[in-house]
Amino acid sequence: MNGCDPCGHIVDSGFYSSGYTTAEAKKIFCDKYRYQRWLDVEVALAVTQAELGMIPAWAAENIRDKADISLLDLAAVKQGLKITSHSLMPLLDALRRVCGQEAGEFIHFGATTQDIQDTAQILEIRDIVDIVERDLRAIIHQVIRLADRYRNLVTIGRTHTQHALSMTLGLKMAVWLDELWRNYERLTNSRKRLLVSQLFGGVGTMDAFGAQAFRLLEQFSLRLGLIPPHTAWHNARDRIAEFLSTLALISGILAKIADEIRCLARNEIGEMEEPFQFGKIGSSTMPHKRNPEMCEQVVVLAKLINANAGLGLEGLISEHERDYRSVRLEWVTITDTSLFICGQLAMMKDILNNLIIHEKRINENVAGAATSISTEALMFFLGNKMGKQTAHQLIYETSMEALEKEEPLVDLLLKRPEVAGKFSRAEIEQTINPENHIGMSEEITRRAIEYVAGELQLFPTGNEVERNCPLAEKCRWI
Repeated sequence: MNGCDPCGHIVDSGFYSSGYTTAEAKKIFCDKYRYQRWLDVEVALAVTQAELGMIPAWAAENIRDKADISLLDLAAVKQGLKITSHSLMPLLDALRRVCGQEAGEFIHFGATTQDIQDTAQILEIRDIVDIVERDLRAIIHQVIRLADRYRNLVTIGRTHTQHALSMTLGLKMAVWLDELWRNYERLTNSRKRLLVSQLFGGVGTMDAFGAQAFRLLEQFSLRLGLIPPHTAWHNARDRIAEFLSTLALISGILAKIADEIRCLARNEIGEMEEPFQFGKIGSSTMPHKRNPEMCEQVVVLAKLINANAGLGLEGLISEHERDYRSVRLEWVTITDTSLFICGQLAMMKDILNNLIIHEKRINENVAGAATSISTEALMFFLGNKMGKQTAHQLIYETSMEALEKEEPLVDLLLKRPEVAGKFSRAEIEQTINPENHIGMSEEITRRAIEYVAGELQLFPTGNEVERNCPLAEKCRWI
């Protein structure tokens, strides 16, 4: 269509991208931002080499002053890509043209392309880790508040989609909290392995850097706020696989929470519901629908992220000292996963912040299922006189009969010779009160909340503000 902006990827859609990512995340992977990162890494290399006397200081100053994406001929870069089929050289050629021939001779001095691109990609990953940490911490705070608020609300525990035993809603949320916290720890602990530089030359020997190689690596890394690795990782992509896998774990728990909300929003259950505002339409043909589409989208994003984690593991296979099969996978998987996880986190924050809990319906459901969700307690009560296993068999047989005949379990149980005359209806009805059988639900919830809240104090909470793209003025085309 004439005049249509190219937006082949869903995250670039002017209409639907908000369901897949955030503007904040998109800025990190904007073409100009990525090129500027490559230039920034080249500047860090040149300035550090000048400090060590490896190249002239005037050349490094010239490179630093000219390594600005707004000064380069990007049309020439695009044309150069077609001619050379090389991902970095056209950009370096454009930089040389603005630096001049003499200073240009010292650009990219001894580095290999993957040194620059891997280091810049780690800087992108660092920005994503910052966002994910911030938003995951916010979600943890939200779940703490919810778990504390509903720590005493008796609800139906379900296993295999069936009524099981009574518990509290707070305990359900405490389980979410515990898993969220473990994933937060995984992410923060991965920083020391993940956020490393790359500067080892063609096959990892550092030969072009001479005797200053290790000092160069250390100071170059320090300048960029990264950790110097022990060896080249051109063909050792476990760090990337860990990053993708960690984000898949995080997205998985978010999807589990969203799916639980979706399941409990079923009309026949009706205990929980994602945010709703008047005007939100569930169907073009069925006006009554209130579909859990936000929760469904969280699950969709988790599936996409999970698929990319598998590709990250595929990237562990690399021949000899270097090949680009892993790297080219990463340009897609890191970008897509990062965009999707940021969109998922933003959506989950909105869901939890405005989560609807139908307490009245929960109470009604518990009352209606009181007998069935108390059979364990009833088994132990009867078992005190007849033995636990005998009681189990008795209640099993009677429960199946009650289901088949659609009659109350207590009525049928009191007709059994093993029970009649030995136990009163009042005793049995008192035993099957769900409120009496939530076990340590409240205490487990309290312990989980106190542990996570205490651990969170070890980390700065920061301000929940949107970061601004450092190239905002240069990326107005976004």
